[in-house]
Amino acid sequence: MLWRPLTPLAACLLACLPACTYWQSHENVLISSEPLGARILVDGQDSGMTTPARLTIGGNFGTDHVIELIKPGYRTAQRRVYQHTNGYTSRWNNGAYDLAMPPLPFFWTVGDLATPFGIRGAILPAEFYVQLDKDDAPLLGFDLLAAQAAAAAAAQPKQP
Repeated sequence: MLWRPLTPLAACLLACLPACTYWQSHENVLISSEPLGARILVDGQDSGMTTPARLTIGGNFGTDHVIELIKPGYRTAQRRVYQHTNGYTSRWNNGAYDLAMPPLPFFWTVGDLATPFGIRGAILPAEFYVQLDKDDAPLLGFDLLAAQAAAAAAAQPKQP
């Protein structure tokens, strides 16, 4: 029964593991538009801010978001921002150059010794600029393709 004396040690190591993790997060998104002053909606909820603005919507374990910009006299614009999170660890064998050499952490920094695990999160893109088109401006590019697809879908007879 060798595992019984090791149980408190294992519990202690598991309890201390979060203290050895470096948490880094870039959670701000800079939103700008032309013309300025468009209302910003995040996932359909009014943020109470207008462009230009820096919103805090991310974090290490956030989700993707849909940003809408609304201004009277202009078409509504939608953009998606993506949550990107990854984890990493400092490896003991990164500095070994030969199988006979023991993998010693001579190449580690003080930060690697104190926090050998890490989690990084970011909202991408961190900045974006949107050119709002007037309501009476002609549709171009993907806006035109989306309008044509919607018109074609509406023109098809519905099957029972």
